[in-house]
Formats: sequence, structure tokens, C-alpha cells
Amino acid sequence: MKKSYLLFYSLIALFLVFTSCSKDENELVEETATSKIEPDFFEKEGSVGLSTEELKGEEEAPVITNAKSWSYDYTLLKPSGLKQKDVDSIACGEKKVIPLLVGSRKKKVGKVIVSNDGENLYLTFKANKKRYMKKVYLYIGEKGSIPFYSNGFPKIGEFNFKAFPYYYGGTKKATYVIPLSSINLDCFEIVAYSKIYDKDSGCFYSAFAYDKNLTQEYDYDQNSGCWYFSDWVRSFEYCVQKCEVECIQAYAYHEACGFCENDVFNTFLAYTFIDNRGDAGVDIELITNPNGCDISNSPEVGHVNISSASDTKLKIVYQMDAGYEMCELNFSYGTSGFNTPNTYSEQFDTPVTTFSFEIDKLSGANIFMNSGAKITEK
Repeated sequence: MKKSYLLFYSLIALFLVFTSCSKDENELVEETATSKIEPDFFEKEGSVGLSTEELKGEEEAPVITNAKSWSYDYTLLKPSGLKQKDVDSIACGEKKVIPLLVGSRKKKVGKVIVSNDGENLYLTFKANKKRYMKKVYLYIGEKGSIPFYSNGFPKIGEFNFKAFPYYYGGTKKATYVIPLSSINLDCFEIVAYSKIYDKDSGCFYSAFAYDKNLTQEYDYDQNSGCWYFSDWVRSFEYCVQKCEVECIQAYAYHEACGFCENDVFNTFLAYTFIDNRGDAGVDIELITNPNGCDISNSPEVGHVNISSASDTKLKIVYQMDAGYEMCELNFSYGTSGFNTPNTYSEQFDTPVTTFSFEIDKLSGANIFMNSGAKITEK
């Protein structure tokens, strides 16, 4: 009799194992949520046990249809549809890859990739293995303004960027695009939070992206089942990467007062001629793409103006035409043709459209110039 009961219960157990293993991912997520494997503390995003005053305005609705209707101010983000290779092709400088980690044991459940171009910040969240993101919260701003509860857990309800809820079952990855103008800082702190569901363990993880080598810590102690928290490093710094502008060489050349040898352009002007032009000075064209000494198909992109500032000084003004900017300039001059050892140069962190400076008049009757600039289209 006992053997029959044992056989009967064994068959039931095998049936339950089979049916549980055959459920799809979405059913697993729903079962986990209703069976409350996630403790109240984490279900409430760290706010359990705090005073009513501290929690005022912190409740999150399961579905957000109009972010402006809530008492706190944030930007609701939507996945952009961009792939990481698309972001990499337009990003400037180095991208930053930060692991999504859980607690003091630093359990890795995914990663966040951060980069930027000249206009936007890009954040790609990726869950690893059999894990799925259920929601994302982001704080981006001054380090000293990160919001915290009195228990040390960050107030994710007050973060300035949010992405929730995801479609039923979660998502593996998503790329968010945030205008740099909305941040308006060269360097800033990022707190990147994602609630991640683990299909194998049935756990929900509150994961933060941080560099585990940093020493910055926010104190919070909690250990419970799927959760293991202690001293967390839960934010990281990001500095906007500068975008290198592609600049091409432009040459200063005056057809009437210049000559070219071995693809080198040289222009000479008599001091008396410059003086007679007064404040208007003399313009020397800035051209690009010459074919050796042949400039017949070379576009003009600006000019260099030479005028007398005094009896001993010349004023030099570089001026770009509409649609062009200058990355750097080099003005070489001397007392004879193709002998221009005196140089004034300037490099610009941000391209400019005009720049002026003064040089000493050299002894003799003429000034010879072998000069140019590196320019880019706006």
C-alpha cells in the first residue's frame, strides 16, 4: 500500500516538474510575481518601513500614460531601436562599459554601455544569459544631488529619467537617447538602475551599474533570499567625449601678387601697397583642393586680410565664408620668396569663423607669405 502511494506521488511530482519546465518565459514571470518571491522591500524599491512624509509622492503606478500628471518631474524614455553598431559608428571618443551588479557580492546580471556624439548621450542596457529587464531608472546630474532615502537606498522614484513598464516578460536590451542639452554638464554622475528577472532562479534583482574598483560607497544592509546587499558602489562618472572634427587644408594665395613652385603657394605684398589701402587692407583668398599649382577648380572658402595697424605692426584677420569654420591656422612670413621662417599659429578647441592677430613689420620693402588654415564645413 505504501509503495502504491509513493508511486502515485512520484508520478504527480514528475508531472509538476514537466509542466513547470514547459512553461514559457512570460508565464514564469507572472508566476514569480504572484508567488511573492520578491520581498516587499524590493518590490517597493527600498521604501518599506519609511515614514509617510518621506514616501509622499513616491508611489509608482504600474502603467504610465502621461508623465506630466505625476508630482515628480522626469523624462519618460523609450527604446530607440538603434543597435550598438549604429551607436558605435556615430559616437565620439571612448565608450564606457559598466557592469550591472547586484549587492556586495557583485553578482553580474548585465551591463550598461555609455557613449555620446556631438548632440546626444547614448545608454544601452543589456541583460545577460537568461535574464530580462523589467524596468530602468536613471539619475544623470550632479553627484551631490543624487536622491536617497534615510535608509541609504536611492530614491529611484525621484530619478530624472525612467523607462517602464516593458512589454510583458521583459526585454534583453534597449538603447536610450538623451539630448546632451538636457544635461548641460561636461562631466556628470550616472546612477543606472534596472530591475532584472532571472528565468533560472525565479529571482528579481535590483541591479545598479557601477565600477567595482571604485571606493565610493552608499551604506545599506540587507540579506534575504534572492537579495544580498551591503555596502554598494552604485554610481559612476561619465565625461562627454569630444568629437574630433575632420579638417582639410586650405591655402592662402593671391593670384595677382603670388606665385607657385613645387606645389607651394607664395604671396608677396609691398608695405607701401598695404599702407595705401588703409583700414580696408588687402584680401588674400583661402582656397582648397588645388591640383598642384593649378587652382582653376579650387573653391574659395574664405580670405586672409592684411592691413597696417601702425608704422611697425601689421594686422592679420582670417575670415571664413558662410558654411565653413576654421580648426587651426598657420601664418608663415619672411623677407624673400619661399623663405618664411617667421610663424604665427593657432589651434582651436572649438572651430571658429574668424580670428585676428598682429605681427611685426620686417625690414625691407615687401612681406612674403606662405600661409593657410585647416577648415571644416559647418
